[in-house]
Order: sequence, then structure tokens, then C-alpha cells
Amino acid sequence: MSVGVIIAALVIYFFPQFWYADPLCTFLFSFIVVFTTIPIIKNIITVMMEGAPKQINIEELREDIRNECGNDIVDLHDLHVWTISVGKVSMTGHIQSLKPLKTLAQVTDLLRRKYKLFHTTIQVEGVDDKEKNPHAFKCENDIHQ
Repeated sequence: MSVGVIIAALVIYFFPQFWYADPLCTFLFSFIVVFTTIPIIKNIITVMMEGAPKQINIEELREDIRNECGNDIVDLHDLHVWTISVGKVSMTGHIQSLKPLKTLAQVTDLLRRKYKLFHTTIQVEGVDDKEKNPHAFKCENDIHQ
């Protein structure tokens, strides 16, 4: 832009009848600035609104988690994926599993390997059978009903 201003100044200096070179240069550069900042503004709005990333299909993610763990997963709910910064995605979810620690390891590995998700919070709930799992708990969030 500075080079453009210098060129406009030289044109006006040597050819005063072309005085409109300066406002024309300013007008041209304002268009360049507007069109180069549109992608930045879109990214800012996505981050501020904690928008879902376009590169991750939530239904495909849900299916991949279920397929990765086979029949160990009893229920998968409260799955949320959002943008926390440009290029950084976060995920949270609740998984009820017959083998909680194994499921947690498998899902964490899948999310890192396939989806490049390194900022995850996964609440793994064991089955409700107190004899098999004395530390079992069930998500009491009423949003599931």
C-alpha cells in the first residue's frame, strides 16, 4: 500500500492534471483491505460463537466412536464439538461403557489419530450393576429425558 501511495504521489507530482490518482489509489486499497479481512472476520465470529468446526462431521464422529469400541458402549450422549481458537477444536462427551477404562483409551486414541482432537473431556460411566462395578454412577442430567 505504501508503494501505491508513492506511485500516486509521483503521478500527481509529474502530471498534476491526474490529481484523482490519490483518491483512486485510496479507494482501490480500501477494497483490497475489505476483501482480505473477510476470512479473518469469519474465523473470529466462529471462535467467539464457539461454532462447530466444518471439518468434523458429528454424526460420523459418533459412529466412529461406537465402531471403535464395539459392544462395550452402552450409551453415548452429551457429545459436543466446538472451536475454541482458530485451528483448535474441543470435544466433550459422556460414554456409558461395560469396560470404562478400555473405552476411554480407545476413544482418546481414535480422537487423536483420526480427528486430531487433543483437547477432549470424556466422562466415562460404568454400567449400573453395583455387583460388577461398585463405583458405577449414572449421569443425572435431566436433559437426556
